[in-house]
Amino acid sequence: MVFVLAPATIVLVMMVLVAVAAQETARRRRKQKQFAQTTSSSQSRSGDDLEIARPSFPPGPTPIPFLGNLHNLFKYNECPYEGFSALGRKYGPVYSLLLGSNPTVVVGTFDTIKEVLVTKANKFDARPDILRFGLYFGGDRQHSLALCDWSERQKKRITLARSFLMFRGNSDWLKTFETNVLSEMSTLTTELDQQLQKPIKAKELLSYCAMNIFCGYMCSKKFEYKEDGFQQLVKNFDFIFNDINNGHPTDFLPSLVPLFFAYMNKINTKTAAIREYILDNICREKYHNLQGDPTKINDLVDACFSNLLNENQEDEKWDWQTILYIVEDLLGGSSAISNIVMRFLGYILQHPEIMHNLRSEIDAKIGRERAPTLEDRHDMVYSQAVLYEVLRLTSSPIVPHVATEDETIGGFQVQKGSIIIVNNFEMNTSPDLWDEPLSFKPERFIEDGTLKKKAHFIPFSTGKRACVGSKVVSYITFIVITTLLQRYDISLPQGVKPDLPRGKISLDWESYDLVFSERK
Repeated sequence: MVFVLAPATIVLVMMVLVAVAAQETARRRRKQKQFAQTTSSSQSRSGDDLEIARPSFPPGPTPIPFLGNLHNLFKYNECPYEGFSALGRKYGPVYSLLLGSNPTVVVGTFDTIKEVLVTKANKFDARPDILRFGLYFGGDRQHSLALCDWSERQKKRITLARSFLMFRGNSDWLKTFETNVLSEMSTLTTELDQQLQKPIKAKELLSYCAMNIFCGYMCSKKFEYKEDGFQQLVKNFDFIFNDINNGHPTDFLPSLVPLFFAYMNKINTKTAAIREYILDNICREKYHNLQGDPTKINDLVDACFSNLLNENQEDEKWDWQTILYIVEDLLGGSSAISNIVMRFLGYILQHPEIMHNLRSEIDAKIGRERAPTLEDRHDMVYSQAVLYEVLRLTSSPIVPHVATEDETIGGFQVQKGSIIIVNNFEMNTSPDLWDEPLSFKPERFIEDGTLKKKAHFIPFSTGKRACVGSKVVSYITFIVITTLLQRYDISLPQGVKPDLPRGKISLDWESYDLVFSERK
């Protein structure tokens, strides 16, 4: 993301830099002194004068005042993870940076990433105190499921979410979910049928569709696509999703916050509007309906309010605020779907042979007479492989972790409080792991006619902090894609080429137009 500042703003920025440089330099020197003291102690000798082997700190480039090592990433502004990969090639699979004044460790190989996310997950399960993370949730990131630190409260919230979103076998919840998805496909195709053979804002329609699926399944409530309040809700969620996918100067340089008050206020305004809409159009009605019988649970929101209304609740009872933030957080996940579908279509439109193969599989396994179902996923090996390849090349960033105590990664010492950046981009584009890693080759995920998910392919992260909505997102994306390709010929308007930046899922709300025509 490129930031363009007016001349007056640049002067103000320079004044701020000068004003805080001494303070930041002093802070950096204190941290370096702490590092030096620890490193010195690691080289002490035992009583018999034999040197004790202790872990050393990860190597890394020399920081400069105020910026730390942020300047090392400037030329990779469009995709900072490419910068992390370049530094990794110079300093190794585990290296250290100072981002602003924040000690940071970057890991980019399967072994080191697994160490952070799985093997030593309990030592790296916190999240960084980034200002924006709090603004998304009323000033406190602990309200979030993904951006909070790990706690018993978080464990309880995640357990509830998983019971509705990580379907086990052919459960009743899975059947309810599929019913909602297929019903909304009928609504989506009706909308598309009215706009055939002309460029349309496809991402908007897909976003309304995805949000209605989430609302229908989690809240037993659906909305009209043309309703102004619903449209604004979806746009606000997409703004936040896009904002999370992009960095901001204040993330690691909080001294610059005064320069971005308007931007911060915009986040506050949009998230407050989201919660107000959810409260007025979903939560109040759900609470009222459940008061008569708190045990009659029809969806995830009912389960939340059942906790609030259950007088025999032995552990922590939730309040309205907790429930509102849970609903906000989970509904926000719908934004991922429209962005993934747009990326999927963007890639296959640039690879017509792959679109042909997809169509052939759909015609052979499903035909044109019935709607695709989730059961079809098991037979649609090529379709799933294409989705994997889209997610691999997209390389959505994994939310940074934070060390909760002194620990080691790859044999290097990592101090408590250090930010841990998991460079999923490196693992997805390394020539050591993939043949022609920058080429779009879905067949890399197929072996002997069977779908093979590589161990080092973790598009939704892994371990205790993996994305709780990964199944829901994958299932909906599959149904949407197969439905669209089964029913329509899809093309780009004359002269349009999709812009599909790597290192993030999000695309601009306007994105690119698509043309849908009745399939020949």
